[in-house]
Amino acid sequence: MKLISQQVRLAATDVSNHLTCHHLTYLELSVSRGERPKPEWAAPDLVVIQELGLRHEAKYLAHLKESGLQVLNLTDTGSEQYILEETQRAMEQGVDVIAQGALGSGRRLGRPDALRKVEKASRFGNWSYEAYDCKLARETKAATILQLSFYSELLGEIQGVDPESMWVVAPGHAFAGEAYRVTEYAAYYRYVKAELEKACADGQAEETYPEPCTHCDVCRWFRECDARRRRDDRGP
Repeated sequence: MKLISQQVRLAATDVSNHLTCHHLTYLELSVSRGERPKPEWAAPDLVVIQELGLRHEAKYLAHLKESGLQVLNLTDTGSEQYILEETQRAMEQGVDVIAQGALGSGRRLGRPDALRKVEKASRFGNWSYEAYDCKLARETKAATILQLSFYSELLGEIQGVDPESMWVVAPGHAFAGEAYRVTEYAAYYRYVKAELEKACADGQAEETYPEPCTHCDVCRWFRECDARRRRDDRGP
């Protein structure tokens, strides 16, 4: 989440975070407004999970290359604007796989793990793209569906045709991926996104309370929220 010219720019994780914890939205927006610093603490388990996730994604991309597909990896290749332009150029050229590209439209910016070309006509030609997300979990969570829906919405606007499916790639030798029809989750996604946009209207957010939730286990704000609850429990 970033504040640009007093307008909130949203990322895919902002949508899934809002579903998980409304207070997290309030905290992240306050950071973007310069009202508080980012917390330095990070859950040790999250660091390990992130490293395992990066390895899983790297193995998946290696698998695609070994399958004979052309893979363009844009990880850490330049500025945000450069990656946006390179992603657009690669889509227009029909590159088979675009890893860590960027999709932008209006107040939204998405960084999908991978975009893969499919045989469905778009404004680019006789092809278009669908979004893939590499996840360690064997069971797909609502947060993952929301993030993929975010990417799929951006893809529809950029390529002029909505993708039919969005994909989750779990660990495994085959890397087959599990498909989810975009239209089946579109209404749910629009509802959560609308609630997030309402909460961030005009760069403002109504103050919320740090109610405990499952996201607390990996949230960088845990210590601050936990300290607030403990103070309130003790009373004046």
